[in-house]
Amino acid sequence: MMNSRSLGRNTHLVQIIEFHGPTHDAQFMLPDAAPHILEANASWLSDHFWTPRTNRLVFTNQLWLLKMSDANVLIDTGCGNHKERVSPYQNKINTPVIDWLQAVGAPPEKITHVLHTHLHVDHVGWNTQLVDGRWAPTFANAAYYMPKLDYELFTHLRARRMGPEYYEASLADSVIPVFEAGLTRFVEDGDEIAGLVASAAPGHTPGSMIYTLRHNGDELIFSGDVLHSPLQVLFPQINSRWCEDQELARITRHRLLERVAASGATLIPAHAKSIHGWRVGRKGDRFSIGFDEPLTTPLHAVAAS
Repeated sequence: MMNSRSLGRNTHLVQIIEFHGPTHDAQFMLPDAAPHILEANASWLSDHFWTPRTNRLVFTNQLWLLKMSDANVLIDTGCGNHKERVSPYQNKINTPVIDWLQAVGAPPEKITHVLHTHLHVDHVGWNTQLVDGRWAPTFANAAYYMPKLDYELFTHLRARRMGPEYYEASLADSVIPVFEAGLTRFVEDGDEIAGLVASAAPGHTPGSMIYTLRHNGDELIFSGDVLHSPLQVLFPQINSRWCEDQELARITRHRLLERVAASGATLIPAHAKSIHGWRVGRKGDRFSIGFDEPLTTPLHAVAAS
């Protein structure tokens, strides 16, 4: 599935969706999202972001593509095809992502930059594809920008929040082949890549990055997994179970929300279906959230006291 929108002259944002639907049990993925919090916000969460009948969060696995006059930039590369994974939603999936890229005029050979917010399994999958029985870089003409701290975390088997079974396979089939092909560049806080500025956002992983695009007076922030659910805008203390440093993840999330609420920037989270992103505001001492796309719910949802 694809969605796209113009950001102005010669710049388009394309969303390429591998999978969208209810996946993880809410308390498994967001342990602090107590049932009473979900129920208090059911009027706007239901079906769009949470299915109350099954208590599952609605997630999107996807790639973001920025088509510019002088660059084609991918931000994260989803799950990828034919790869053995622990998650049943990611295991040996087969989607026409390459065909979709070709359809929008950005076939693999025309991708110029691949930016990673972090190196979890569902953000690196299309880095490679199976060619004659081996994993080869999909975007052979691109530079792949990876957070060095994440590369070290996984190559040295230091991740604490997930066992090696969750990342060793993706390291072997989606990260190391790119490094060995000489395509990896390590991104640092403050780097500017094809017009996007990288900012450190540690917590979910040590090297997590967000990428900011300023274009025609607008500001878009690709926020990776700083947020998985819009519920975390109203309740920034809620972490995912995979956040390596739980307290730092909360600090980073709160700082990002403060920044976005003050600037009017649009958030583009990694696992949200919305092509138009999220708007964050303030309601007293709490954050509020708005959606540019119509929902069958209030435009701004405010946390219940």
